[in-house]
Amino acid sequence: MRLAREAADTRQRLVAGGLFYVIGWLVVSAPGAVMVQHTLAWAGITMAFMVLAALRLWPAVPDEQAGAAGISRWLDRQWSVVLVTAALWGGVLSWILLDPHLAGGRSAALLCTIAFATAFAHNYALRRNRALLGVALIYLPAPLLLPRTDESLAVEVTVAAYSIYLAVVLLRSYREYQQHLDLYDALRLQRDQYERLSRIDPLTGVANRRAFGGALEHHVGEARRTGRPLAMLVLDLDHFKRVNDEHGHDAGDACLVRFADRLREMVQAPGAHLSRLGGEEFGVLLPGYAADAAAVVAEGFRASLEQRPLQLREGPLAITVSIGVAVLHPEAGEAGAELYRAADRAMYRAKAEGRNRVRVEAP
Repeated sequence: MRLAREAADTRQRLVAGGLFYVIGWLVVSAPGAVMVQHTLAWAGITMAFMVLAALRLWPAVPDEQAGAAGISRWLDRQWSVVLVTAALWGGVLSWILLDPHLAGGRSAALLCTIAFATAFAHNYALRRNRALLGVALIYLPAPLLLPRTDESLAVEVTVAAYSIYLAVVLLRSYREYQQHLDLYDALRLQRDQYERLSRIDPLTGVANRRAFGGALEHHVGEARRTGRPLAMLVLDLDHFKRVNDEHGHDAGDACLVRFADRLREMVQAPGAHLSRLGGEEFGVLLPGYAADAAAVVAEGFRASLEQRPLQLREGPLAITVSIGVAVLHPEAGEAGAELYRAADRAMYRAKAEGRNRVRVEAP
């Protein structure tokens, strides 16, 4: 999620930034004797900077499960802290520039302001408009108020010109960050595609054996947790070699695709998981199904396939399927491998007894 990446980057930039404002304020206020002449104001500003620095560290970044709304709320809160800090520094700078009794801290205030604004332009350009506002809050008091001080014209011009540099740097940093996010999205999409391809059978579009193994372990764990049964069907097309021999491998591939489509159409149980286990063998997991209910599903599919041939480009193809059914009873401590072996044995028994039938076997 692009927003989650932005939140993580924002958090990284927030960690140390607040402490620099505290240090900057202490450095600026010391030469001007602010602490002595304006003790309450000095203490209040010091406390405000410290609280704002602490707020940058809390709360933690929400994970992607919080959704876009939760992450957006976190970002809005953190940006509020950053902008309030920027506004507070702008207020401090204005006070130092306008009060002649605090002229001793003016040079330090200007140097800190340049440093803070530059750091802001580089590090907080994640969102252009908010970053522009933050830099303006920190820096604009300098070029606006310096003409009201006794600073030289050269200083005033230099400070004013630097504001242009800040704007250019910020916009460039924003473009570079957007490019970084675009690259992140592309890499994430590529990773997700590879992950999907590693779990999907490329011919039929259903899950492959690897994905089936993961789903089996997950459902076994759920069955143990809830105490509900878990049924498994192992389906194997009868005499599939004849299809390849008589019609060619293209027709054989088309047969597998149509078979998977028909199986997907017929097996609509909530939580059902369909996979191609290899060759012409398919597996179906039916969470919550007892043996009788799973056998009914299997028989319904077997009869449908027998009565309605698969439609290929070459014409209708009459083909049958042998199905083995087994049920995991979690209270017995059975494992997923045992369930698979039991369903596989039942399927081979259906083959041995003449094919085109359903057989049930307990693990």
